Amino acid sequence: MGEFKQDLFGCFGNGQNCCCSFFCPCIPIGKTAEKLGYNFVICCLSGVIFPWGPAIYLREKVREQNNINGSLFEDILTGFFCTCCSIAQTSTEVEVFIAR
Repeated sequence: MGEFKQDLFGCFGNGQNCCCSFFCPCIPIGKTAEKLGYNFVICCLSGVIFPWGPAIYLREKVREQNNINGSLFEDILTGFFCTCCSIAQTSTEVEVFIAR
């Protein structure tokens, strides 16, 4: 089992990713979803309405796909209480995975 390539609060190291996740979370949600094979528009729109929902779902999918330690309970807590950092972390993880 692995770990996320970036800590939850490591999002502050990438200013563009951090700002986009904070001010316009629907965009990184949509881009991450698209890279995972989901519809960009649907995920982006759901990110506008309630960003914690897709943040939780995508974090769970990325964790399962990359064989990362954790649980659905952790994904829910992280996605709900640290939504922006969770979105940034998930986005970074997908970009690192695709770059391999």
